Amino acid sequence: MNKKKILRTLAIEDDPFSVAVLEHYGNRLKDFTLEINHTVNLEESLMFLDQHPTIELIFLDYRVHSKLTGLEMLQHIRAKGINVTVIVITASGNEEVAVIMLKAGASDYLVKGHLSVEVLERSIREALEQQVILKDVVGHDSMLKDMAIKASLSGVCMTDLEGKIKYINPSFVSMWGYEAQEDVLGKSIKDFLFHPAKFDVIIEVLKEKRSKMDEIVGKKKDGSEFYIQALFSLVDFKDEQPQEVMASFIDISKMKDSEKKKEALYRGIMEVFALRAEEVGNAETAGHVHRIAAYTQFIAKELKNIDPFKDYIDEKYVNDVSYASMLHDVGKWRTPNEILLKPTELSEAEWQIIKQHPKLGIEMLSPLLKNKGSNQYLKLVESIVLFHHERWDGSGYPEGLKGEEIPLSARIVAISDVYDALTSERSYRKALPHEEASAIMKKEEHGFDPRIWKIFIDNSQEFKRIKDKF
Repeated sequence: MNKKKILRTLAIEDDPFSVAVLEHYGNRLKDFTLEINHTVNLEESLMFLDQHPTIELIFLDYRVHSKLTGLEMLQHIRAKGINVTVIVITASGNEEVAVIMLKAGASDYLVKGHLSVEVLERSIREALEQQVILKDVVGHDSMLKDMAIKASLSGVCMTDLEGKIKYINPSFVSMWGYEAQEDVLGKSIKDFLFHPAKFDVIIEVLKEKRSKMDEIVGKKKDGSEFYIQALFSLVDFKDEQPQEVMASFIDISKMKDSEKKKEALYRGIMEVFALRAEEVGNAETAGHVHRIAAYTQFIAKELKNIDPFKDYIDEKYVNDVSYASMLHDVGKWRTPNEILLKPTELSEAEWQIIKQHPKLGIEMLSPLLKNKGSNQYLKLVESIVLFHHERWDGSGYPEGLKGEEIPLSARIVAISDVYDALTSERSYRKALPHEEASAIMKKEEHGFDPRIWKIFIDNSQEFKRIKDKF
């Protein structure tokens, strides 16, 4: 009986269930056993790969993170010269995306819904065979690394700690609008940035964190600006050679422009919805949605300063989640007003109708959400509308999710919604004073993320101030 080959594997995936599926299949393969390690974000993944050069295979989720797609992560991985075999795994098949991922250096593209032991084993075997053939042709790992960097779709450069450019790849030259490498080599990277001081800030961060992901504004040869997603890493050499900075750049100008136009449209829709709600005269007034947005924004800003959220939440997330929260109860537009405005206690049948509004909201927004792709704002809208009534202890609806299973955005809106419901006038009761509402919430605190609950308790008067303002 042939002994199985143990494959040291890294799964870059933000869904623990998907990792568990890979581990389950990995133990049932005929010729391989997968020794799976797990990371979530790009910085963590690159650090792990640097520290574990014996990794032989990477499974990469295309929708792995709200800030980056799998394509962008793969581009940065290849730009670092990491030539490990990569198999992309995604929740939904898309031929165009598959072609792009393969061009960027992936060996295969698998769809989660069609994944099986047989499919996974065949993909692994073929991918590893391709890698062996490539090594035989090229002959040396260092040459493979050089090839990966030169062929990378990302612009790549090496600089000293002062910013003097020591190396660039062809993609860097074309990205900045130059004709030849000689036009760039020896100059300062600061000359290629609209905000030169940004590089000095990044150097200070690298001294502590070793790598830094950021969005910066580049300055092309003709003086025009363009938006870049950049990854900076500090490089150590074995001899006494001074440290250098390796940077990889992806031009995201088209994506940023598209996002701005979409978000302007979607935010306009939010305002119209809010005004329409006020005209309808039901419980979801314009005042309510603006208060929810303000509570949500405040909580997100506070979370931004604490672990483990400070590396996840940025200013864009704060603004996006605030605007997205305004649509949390859009599904109630399909709930009869005689139920929403009933002056007495709801029957069990009426309560079941009320509980349908998260899924009704998703149905209403499906024309907007179906093409959300990696758009953070639309993903936040979707998670908030569907999951803002889930509870940390698993007692919520519609799915009965528990703890970290609930998206962070929905956890933020959940506590905001409960507070505003208690302190707002309803058809069946008067608005409760702030102190009474807080006391009621205290009895139900097990339903809230404890870190978000602490923010509410520690800043109780700020919530009261927001309520009074609107």
